[in-house]
Amino acid sequence: MSTVDPGRMDFFELDDRTSLVCADAILTESVRATLKAMGYKSHTAETSEMAIERLRYTPYDVVILDESFAGSSLRSNAVLSFLANLPMAQRRNSFVCLIGQSFKTLDAMQAFAHSVHLVVNPLDTPNLAAILRKGIAEFDLLYKVYKDAVAAQSAR
Repeated sequence: MSTVDPGRMDFFELDDRTSLVCADAILTESVRATLKAMGYKSHTAETSEMAIERLRYTPYDVVILDESFAGSSLRSNAVLSFLANLPMAQRRNSFVCLIGQSFKTLDAMQAFAHSVHLVVNPLDTPNLAAILRKGIAEFDLLYKVYKDAVAAQSAR
């Protein structure tokens, strides 16, 4: 039985804005502080297996993933592969941000190539709140009509 550090997991309530952070300890703390300031509660994962398990059972609003999470490379990142293979109905509900040295912040083509919504270079993490606000606003605008249509259909 594993023990969970209470500092690594917020308790989620029904209407909470939720996030999952998959990164090394230093980046995780910085990202969690940013997300907390933006009104998100967060979980973290130390391994790819833990991250995938959490993604299977918890619908996160925001997922922040380091390209080298858990010692992987961009090509061998199991969490990124798992996210890319989720059904679109599930993916449309989670904003995914990929952080890595090989990225130019806000490069839409790099984000598209890796099936994520936003890419960020670690050098830009001091501006992460503004970058995430912009990315999440664009994500919400993109999927607003779809989400409204699904909500209207569900209400019938």
